[in-house]
Amino acid sequence: MGERRRPNVILLVIDTLREDHAGGLEALRDLGFVKYENAIAPSPWTLPSHVSMVTGLYPSQHGVHEAYGVYAGANAVVMMELSRRRMSKLNRGIIGELMKEGYSAYVISANPLISAAYGFGGVTESLVADGLCRRHKECRDYERLIIALHRDNSYLGAALKLIRDGEARLLLSGLRMLTRSRLRRLAGRLGLYDPTMEKGSLAILDFLRGRPFTEPFLMLINIMEAHGPYTLKDMNGQLTTRAFLEAVFFNRLDEEVVNLNRQSYPRHAAYATRRALEIVHVLKGYLDRSLVIVTSDHGELLGDGGLGHGYFLKDGLLRVPLWVRWPSWARPAKQEGAFVSLTQIPSIVRAAVNGEASRLGSDVVLAESFGPQNRPESVYREGELPREAIKRAFSHRVRVYTRRGSATYNVDIDDFEEVSGDVQELTKVVREVASGLAH
Repeated sequence: MGERRRPNVILLVIDTLREDHAGGLEALRDLGFVKYENAIAPSPWTLPSHVSMVTGLYPSQHGVHEAYGVYAGANAVVMMELSRRRMSKLNRGIIGELMKEGYSAYVISANPLISAAYGFGGVTESLVADGLCRRHKECRDYERLIIALHRDNSYLGAALKLIRDGEARLLLSGLRMLTRSRLRRLAGRLGLYDPTMEKGSLAILDFLRGRPFTEPFLMLINIMEAHGPYTLKDMNGQLTTRAFLEAVFFNRLDEEVVNLNRQSYPRHAAYATRRALEIVHVLKGYLDRSLVIVTSDHGELLGDGGLGHGYFLKDGLLRVPLWVRWPSWARPAKQEGAFVSLTQIPSIVRAAVNGEASRLGSDVVLAESFGPQNRPESVYREGELPREAIKRAFSHRVRVYTRRGSATYNVDIDDFEEVSGDVQELTKVVREVASGLAH
């Protein structure tokens, strides 16, 4: 027998892409990809979902999720430390597992949550492609500037230290990026340019083009073009954050924000799928030797049961695209269950690496929420939120999908929020699922 062939593994995540806005990915069929139906994200927002995709665990099992006092976004120190600690304990899931087997690993992300700061480090090479930078080298400069600013806690102090250390070129690079960003915003206000469209994929493409990667490799790529902001009115994210929290705590939808996002999201989703296809084409020379998975971590609600992403357990957030291209020597797996949870990704990878047949699908899958990932204090003063609303929002909630229908259940309060299908059967299945989850 010959030596076992070990495929490269490429996981391309199109952040915030709903399944019903992912039609542009149909072009993947021409490249040998297979589409799998009813893929369900394990969480309605980025970090828990990505951790589930690399560990194979649901959020309640891996522990990297939101809670009262544990948030994403600005000053998310507690969440950052929690994620680093849990990811380390879990050996970074399939990333650490394959590195132990001799794989190189590359984490190339436009989302700062998918970075070393949150436990996705210790890899062969990584890149955080902020929308400010357009080239790989610029992103490296940007990372170094951010570190310098955090260290000195002063723009002037950091600038003077860079000059003293002979790093004037780095300072000039930062000034160029800042100037370009302000010019783009000005051009946006004048209607000459839309600064909401490009969110890091150009730098990712620059990183990938013409670069030899050490094989076999695992590559995790995250692109953000389907993510907000969707309009110039929301460049700092405050408009959507307030509207999101109003929807969470008071069940009120800001119709202006809903309409703005509903009008703009399709254009951003289409742009994101085009960028994803470009990335696949740039990596075309590796495709025959690779297992390639193209998916999303969650969708975006556009007034259909909520707004934005996080907290809500609705189809617009949880139903995501899933396309797989198998190595040339492997037979594509058939879908055996009605649904595919993204927690199955590590088992798909292990099967491909071990030369085994993959099993895709299950008749029961779920998603979990533990509260809004945004800090309520950023919008509301103390006492503005009713205690009951806080208690209900920051609860362990699950949405369970089965062949008999779906249901959303608040585990902590023991309350069925939504049931669609066979009520008696769903009640039984959901309670069984909930009792089997870690708290």
